[in-house]
Amino acid sequence: MQLINKERQRKIRHELHTSLPKEGSAEYELWECNQQLSPLLRLPAELRNRIYELLLDVGQINVCFKRWEHKARKTVEGGFWCRVLDKKQDPWKVSTRQPDPAPPHGMTLLSPVCRQLYHETALLPYTLNAWSFESTHIMERYVMKEKRIPLPQRRAIRVLYSQQVLTAAAEKSFGGLEVILLQGGVRMTKRVIEADPENAGRRTILWEVAHRWWK
Repeated sequence: MQLINKERQRKIRHELHTSLPKEGSAEYELWECNQQLSPLLRLPAELRNRIYELLLDVGQINVCFKRWEHKARKTVEGGFWCRVLDKKQDPWKVSTRQPDPAPPHGMTLLSPVCRQLYHETALLPYTLNAWSFESTHIMERYVMKEKRIPLPQRRAIRVLYSQQVLTAAAEKSFGGLEVILLQGGVRMTKRVIEADPENAGRRTILWEVAHRWWK
């Protein structure tokens, strides 16, 4: 049952990202009603996007993991948790002591409000913020093994802190990375070289290396 639910959730997310409601459907009528009644959705798209940026651009999302602890009289819950760091902050020079439990609703409450808000905001926390992980092992488990970040969101990540150079499989798993900041201060910036049209439109991807994180 759990696998069926996950597959259904994946299909729903895919439909929300790739298509709008069909004209004449109940979803389309609700879409139009929201646009007419919502003070936010009545704003021009440029103003809405600016509001989304102010709300969702928080800096750096750092994903950590806490082990479960089984003590004599109680069990201390563990699992993945995340915190917000400054975008230029070295995530490996910050204590990983877990703060108060994070809200269980995800990074934003905007996306689940209605279909249009989901369509407009679901990718923004990934595109606008840098992402980092407590360790390479945690990153591979969270992203590649357990696939806790859906594919569209994963491909929306542009800036990633990584303890080491990504494997080909990890780089492909993210897909849309533009900057990789390695532990120790190395900055890798993607450069795409467009191929000659006669070469079937193939592109060459190069990673330019600089020994500093930020210019």
